[in-house]
Amino acid sequence: METEKNLKNAFSGESQASIKYKIFGEMAREKGLKNLSRVFEAFSFSEYVHAKNHLKNIEDLDNPVKNLEEAIKGESYEIEELYPRFYDIAIREGERKAATSFRWAMETEKVHAEIYRKIKVLVESGRDKTFEDRIYVCPTCGYIFVGEAPEVCPICSVSKETFRVF
Repeated sequence: METEKNLKNAFSGESQASIKYKIFGEMAREKGLKNLSRVFEAFSFSEYVHAKNHLKNIEDLDNPVKNLEEAIKGESYEIEELYPRFYDIAIREGERKAATSFRWAMETEKVHAEIYRKIKVLVESGRDKTFEDRIYVCPTCGYIFVGEAPEVCPICSVSKETFRVF
């Protein structure tokens, strides 16, 4: 069905635009361009709304366990196939910065998958409320810590004072 293909392409494009504009907004804010940052942030959210609307037409999002299963499947693919292949190619081509980016993402995806598996068990057994641990995210490499954060990120060595808490 062509409409489904178009929805998937539109979802992909809107998702990328949302993230790109969010990053542009952060960069503008760092340069003291408050109003430009605000414009990028608003447009990022608008693109997010478009992506969400497209995804709702592609998939049934009302089943949290199904959503978790899809998330685990996606993380597993990234861990087992995508990032190892991308990393190897970057190394072979001498693209060290890209290889580092791929390695950081791959290591983080492993933690994502593990946490998704644990929370899936809790959701399936009606114990979602028991997962109250803080989640820390390294702003440099994206690595995730649950519970207590270490003094420095074991992946990129950034200090825990910079971690974002959820």
